This record gives sequence, C-alpha cells and structure tokens, in this order.
Amino acid sequence: MAVKVIKDYYIKRKIKLMKDFSKHIKVAEDILKRKFSPAKINEIFNQMKIEYEKIIPEIPYIGGTKNPFSTFLIGGMSNLAVFRILEKEGLTLRDIGEFYYEFRDIKNTIRKKSIEKIGKDPSQYPFETAYVDWAKKHCEISKLRNYPDDWVADYVEGDGKSFEWGFNFHECGIHKVFKRLDAEKFIPFFCLADFSEANILGFGFSRTQTLGFGAPMCDHRYVKDYKTPRGWPPDDLPEFDKNKMP
Repeated sequence: MAVKVIKDYYIKRKIKLMKDFSKHIKVAEDILKRKFSPAKINEIFNQMKIEYEKIIPEIPYIGGTKNPFSTFLIGGMSNLAVFRILEKEGLTLRDIGEFYYEFRDIKNTIRKKSIEKIGKDPSQYPFETAYVDWAKKHCEISKLRNYPDDWVADYVEGDGKSFEWGFNFHECGIHKVFKRLDAEKFIPFFCLADFSEANILGFGFSRTQTLGFGAPMCDHRYVKDYKTPRGWPPDDLPEFDKNKMP
C-alpha cells in the first residue's frame, strides 16, 4: 500500500534548496568562462536560480530524507534548471551534454578528495560490504512501490569474474518526472554521468542499456580490475542510441 505523499515537502524547504543550488552552479563557472563573459555568467546564474525556484514545487515526494534516492531526485531537478537555461542561451543538446559531463568530472573530483581525506579508498566504495548491504536493502524496499515516482530496482549477484554485483533499474525517478515535464531529451546526461563517477573515483563499471536511451531497464554492473570507458563522447558505448542524442 502506498504511503502518504507530502505535496508541499520541498516548498517548505525552498530556502535551503536555493542556497544549495547557488553552491552547486558555482562549480560550473570555469567551464562557462570559455563561452561567456563574467557578466553574462552572472546573468545566466540568476536565470538558473529563477528557473529552479519554479521547478521546486514539481519535485515529487518519495519519502524525504528517509529515502536515499531523494538526493538523486533533487539533484536531477536542480540540473533541469541548468539545462533549460543553457538551451535558451543557444547551446545544442550535444553542447549541454558535454558541459554536464565535464561538470560531473569536477564534482566527482571534489568528492574523491573528500573520501580520501577521511582515509578511505574511493575506488573500493562500491565493493565495501556496507554499501552492498545498503544496495540489497533498498532494492527490496523499492519493490514495495511506496511512492509512484520512486526508483524500482533488483539487486543482481555477480559471479566474481564478469562482475561483482549490480543493479537492474526497472523504474527511475528522474526518468518519470522528466517525461512528465517534457524534458525527456535530457535524461541520458544522468546515465552518462555514471561513467564520470567510475572514472574519477577509479572503480570498474559497465552497462549495456539504460531507460534514458530507451531500453526497458538500466543494467549497472560493478566490476573489479576493469578500466571503465569514458562516457563522453558517448557514441561508442553499448547503451548509446543516436536517435536519443543526434
């Protein structure tokens, strides 16, 4: 049985969300400097903030802080504001995809340093027992379908050779809400960003299909001693569909 959906959950948290968003987009400043003047970048950032403020009421409630996938959903919706404004500035879909991949490289580099700072090896986090146990638990919870806009996934046990373990995502929260908001063309950017994370943090990751590129599921696989391919340009990846990203 579905649980209660709090419709104004994110509206009540708008001040914090806007503050977090300002920090988020600031990371993109050096990338944008290649194309825009400092004054224009400030204008673009202001437009992005206005756009994100409009988007906040559209963020679906999937359990708030009790659901770890809420973080992914908030991130996806905040980036929708970025994509929309860059598109208004004349960037093509490919331009925006390339921008976002580089943006994720920067964010993942920051994350890598923070993991190393606490004495952990970022290349091993997907293989740590605690993380694998977390994945198993939340895959089971996802199958309850408590929230219609949530992710739904199976945990897949590996053979220790071709891969250690993986997710089969049958439903994706970002995919659902972006389709509803007529922003489906941007969904593959988030799929490709998984390769940025694996490359920067240094773990093996492979995939043959994604919901974002029109497949029936996303088959994430975590692989030890494997060199993850770079996700941009994406044309040679098995999951890529040129009809989704000409």
